Amino acid sequence: MHRLLAPLIALVFVAMLAAGPAAAEPFLPPHADGLYSNVLHQQRAIEVYLPEESAANQAARYETLYVLDGDWNAKIVVDIVDFMRRVGFLAPIIVVSVPNHFDADGTNSRDHDLTPTSSPDQARSGGAAEFLAFLKTELIPYVEAHYPANGIRSIHGHSYGGLFLFYVLMNDPSLFSGYLVIDPAMGWDKHMFDAIVEAKLPSVPGKGKAFYVATRTGQAYEGMGMAGLKPIFERRAPADFHWNVTSYPDETHDSLKLKGTYDALKFVFESYTQQGTIDFVPSGGTLIKGKPLSLHMLNVNERLDIRYTTDGSEPNGSSQRFGEVIPIDDAAKTRIKLISNRGLFDRDLPHHLVNGVALRPSTRSTAKDDARWHFELHALDAWPNLRRAKPLARADVEHTRDLPPPGRDAFAASATRDLVVDEDGYYVFYVEASDKASLTVAGKRIADVDGTADRRMQAIVAPLQRGTYALRLEGRHPKKDTQINFEVFRDSGDAAWWKHRVLGLSDDDPR
Repeated sequence: MHRLLAPLIALVFVAMLAAGPAAAEPFLPPHADGLYSNVLHQQRAIEVYLPEESAANQAARYETLYVLDGDWNAKIVVDIVDFMRRVGFLAPIIVVSVPNHFDADGTNSRDHDLTPTSSPDQARSGGAAEFLAFLKTELIPYVEAHYPANGIRSIHGHSYGGLFLFYVLMNDPSLFSGYLVIDPAMGWDKHMFDAIVEAKLPSVPGKGKAFYVATRTGQAYEGMGMAGLKPIFERRAPADFHWNVTSYPDETHDSLKLKGTYDALKFVFESYTQQGTIDFVPSGGTLIKGKPLSLHMLNVNERLDIRYTTDGSEPNGSSQRFGEVIPIDDAAKTRIKLISNRGLFDRDLPHHLVNGVALRPSTRSTAKDDARWHFELHALDAWPNLRRAKPLARADVEHTRDLPPPGRDAFAASATRDLVVDEDGYYVFYVEASDKASLTVAGKRIADVDGTADRRMQAIVAPLQRGTYALRLEGRHPKKDTQINFEVFRDSGDAAWWKHRVLGLSDDDPR
């Protein structure tokens, strides 16, 4: 992989770094706000964290993450979101901290707001219906009217907050698309939710939902009530409902917030990527239907759920997963797609390959009588019409190291030579340029690269027949450090075709 894929991977890595979060701080300073609830008959405080991008683009809208027990949990959630934004794992989002309410006697409202039934162990319990009504009819409309929210919402809840999230899922599942449930108190009221989930879960509209539960192993797994609920999810969850219950060893009820929140965000935002494109090699060209070629994915990222089909059907979550490489033998019926848990980041990934026929050689001769490069030097302004321009100088050399100095930093040039093909098969033509370059094979233009417009590299596959092919490489060289590279590889029937180099512009040309 070192000859072809290594420079491509290096470029992709640099591009990913450059495309990382541009903001020094992913969030603006938090904004203290609040509203009076006619449902709860209370003044409810909130704290809103807006993404830094919202200051420069007031028309943009963002997903919202609501954090219950905000007075305890908002800071750790914001810090984790901050980190994940910086490493490119999350899109810009709004975080809304929903603190608990304390009455005049200093009594915390959470035991009432977050519990679904009255329990003799909690005198003020059983207010989940009213709190859900407050969220749905008052808080969410207020946030979406006063802040740049796009109507897509997730919610984070720990302990009783996690219990409340189960209540929301069973009673109003469409209110949120992402559920971050951290060590929920599912033993509440003698495990009353076991029967509710058993009855209601099959009818929950699962599409577009991501439900992540972080719990603890051992005695806590039993005591918090997940031991009975996970098997129900395994039996009863709809096929299109994305859920995960993960048990963490060696954590306390509070320490689980760190790992659980991080993993829950990764699950809810699965397959989000800042990459504008997912790159494949070959990056284009022609296949002969029924004759397979290995297609490689350059910027392999295990976070990205990339699926493919070879029968023309649309890939989905049950389709074959694309690892680093797949065999492709019918370009028209091979489809590749990025899949996300909530469908928000789904997109088709074009491979730019087409079915066709072998490129005919310039001549059937296989005589290896001229293995030289024929260079022509032109003035820079002769580009792109070098064939019609009179060259400033010519040189015929076996190795580029033998070329005479051009005598100038800015110029255009062409290099021609024969490629002798001893056997039919696929050949990959790799062209890289920091400025502009093009490649013609047997009179057919097959590659155009433009390093000035983020199209620096192309690896084009072409089926060739036994014979001799005339190659013509042209490039612009506007300054001294301009770089152009050209190599040809032969597919030998294995996945590692880049190891079979048959021709190159550099001095280590094996011919």
